[in-house]
Amino acid sequence: MTSNEKKYIKNKAARALICCALCFAIVAGFAACKPKPKQPEPGTRVVVIDGVSLEILYRLGVEVIGVPSSGWEGIDAKYGDRTVYGDAGIPMQPNFTEIAMMNPSEVIMSDATEKAFGNIKSSFDALKIAVKFFSYNSVPELKDSIVEMGEFFGKRAAAEEIVAELNIKEADILARVNALSPKPKVMALFGAPLGTASQSISIATGGMYAGSIVGYSGAVNVIDALYPNKEFGLIKPDNWAPILDLEPDYIFCVAHGRPDEVWAMYDSVWGKTPWNLLRAVREGKIYYLPDDKVNVIAEFDYTEAMQYILDIFEGRVGAYGAGYLA
Repeated sequence: MTSNEKKYIKNKAARALICCALCFAIVAGFAACKPKPKQPEPGTRVVVIDGVSLEILYRLGVEVIGVPSSGWEGIDAKYGDRTVYGDAGIPMQPNFTEIAMMNPSEVIMSDATEKAFGNIKSSFDALKIAVKFFSYNSVPELKDSIVEMGEFFGKRAAAEEIVAELNIKEADILARVNALSPKPKVMALFGAPLGTASQSISIATGGMYAGSIVGYSGAVNVIDALYPNKEFGLIKPDNWAPILDLEPDYIFCVAHGRPDEVWAMYDSVWGKTPWNLLRAVREGKIYYLPDDKVNVIAEFDYTEAMQYILDIFEGRVGAYGAGYLA
């Protein structure tokens, strides 16, 4: 190749780079000049990130533009149409980029993740997206949130009808659990596949659904004696002495995420200290609550959880996840 040819190729490459730079600058300039989408009116472009919130909105007749990745399946098959409803992710991992592209008027979701980790609101604030949290950490909070959501969307009467239906549905079970005497004492445990058993298993306070459903089902959540404000949280004790003094009659175990792994973790701890120092462990009064009945937050079918717990108290359920006795 001659020196002139080399010079020609070098100059051509330089011109190409300059053209690319100019094109990029022009595109960037157009993007910068492009007007931002107008902020929609509240309640007009709703994105929801958990199944309970979605079911409330569905029952209220509020249309949405984005739905959670899972939890919509039992509500209405229409929510699986991704040409109509965007994929908003899950409470632990919202699809922030896709949600921003939807230009929502607000995001609706449970406050459980925010209370546990405190990183959701700040992320949406950074995107200048309004987020409204609703509490489903107990049955009363579920009912209050239904009314609050109805109020926000101008559907308070419909919301109150939904709550009235729930009250009717639970009345018979409540009468039976309120008749329990003495009140059974329960320690509620919450497990998630986060590593070792000690990392994964916590004690649930009455401020979390796994702990609050105990009290709503006629028992006493013993950990609330040490945490009387029923603060939200999962307790990992540094000092086990006061915990052992609580001596629950039963231990209820809840699994969140990959239940089989979590049940195996529970199985691995009962023969070890400090768990084997509890009378309920030594007597085998350990019950694994099915994950389709009790999980992270209160759901519309919470009466199934109440019934299952009542059946435990009345001796119809086997220990260690054995289910109903023959």
